[in-house]
Amino acid sequence: MTEQTDSRREILADAFDRETDPLKRYEPTFSQIDIDPFEMFYSEILEANNNAEGTKTAYRRLFDQWRNHMQSEGRHPACPNEQHVRLFAEHCLEHRNNQPDTVRTKLRRLSGVFEYWQSDTVFPHSQDFKPFEQVTSKMDLRRPAQKEPPRIPVPTLREILEAVTHIRDWLVIGSQLKLGLRASELCNLQLQDINLDHDELNRFYPDLGTHPEVSDRPNAVYVATREERDKNKSRNPRVLPLDEELQSAVTRYLLTRPDSGAPWVILSHTTHSQVSQEYVNSTWRDVFRPEYDETAEHRAVTSHFGRHRFTTYWRVEQDLNRELVKYMRGDTPQDASNGGRDAIDEYLHTYYEDIESIYRERIFSLGLNDPTTPGY
Repeated sequence: MTEQTDSRREILADAFDRETDPLKRYEPTFSQIDIDPFEMFYSEILEANNNAEGTKTAYRRLFDQWRNHMQSEGRHPACPNEQHVRLFAEHCLEHRNNQPDTVRTKLRRLSGVFEYWQSDTVFPHSQDFKPFEQVTSKMDLRRPAQKEPPRIPVPTLREILEAVTHIRDWLVIGSQLKLGLRASELCNLQLQDINLDHDELNRFYPDLGTHPEVSDRPNAVYVATREERDKNKSRNPRVLPLDEELQSAVTRYLLTRPDSGAPWVILSHTTHSQVSQEYVNSTWRDVFRPEYDETAEHRAVTSHFGRHRFTTYWRVEQDLNRELVKYMRGDTPQDASNGGRDAIDEYLHTYYEDIESIYRERIFSLGLNDPTTPGY
């Protein structure tokens, strides 16, 4: 906001007996009372509506960032003006390296808190002052046009993965390439989600393949929805086949996986707990960088490349029916778009039978070799 704009706004405010900073007068009172208005929103809205733990954690993190920003501005966080909001957005863009759509999400969430205060008569926030909406409408927070990912043919992928000797790392990359999993979905896979036709593993892992959606489907994996697993994004469940190569990779890994009692398939090698998305992303970076770093034409290869390559393979290279590809990705096909339970059931059961044989016949090989050191 330029000085000229500020000056014009002040002139207009004086002319019509309005205020550009109407909450300033309430700042001393908010600072004196021993009540946190953000905690009221958290308990009365987020907890009362049973929001997912990941969502509540994101709000906690955002509240901390906002409080720190307002403290640096010398103002109580419940009493912002438009300039405070704009400076916060600019800080997120320039110093936190947030993408514009991430900043827009942050402002939208803070605006929701502000609207909660406006709706309750115990707060002094008037309905006609909306600093978060004002900044969102004036700043360009559109996502910049993304570059296309590089085109890496299957033979080249096979050569790259030949250099991966750790079976856990191979499983991470191979699973995302061959199943189109997001990083969060891979981290959230549980032993119950994987049905393997392997007597020794089933004796050692009694929970293996016990999920109802795969218990009668040998050599298959169930990918849960966002309602079932925190941080998963798909609204619809899916079951995907495990070809012989992925069966081998999962088997080798599970035979060397520490028995920590954790339900997750892939575990951290340091804490023996659920593997993190950062580990997944760093594995891709270690294998594909710097050769496939960002260029003028292409964006860098990240864990999301596996999902993109999976989609391209089936939709473009194999010309598979669009609805079947949407099923394998966890998207909503047309006949399940009404959201009814019957439609979801049909979506899951009918589509798996439609894709199973095609998948097993056509899925590409990544040339998994016997690792020289298969250990954890």
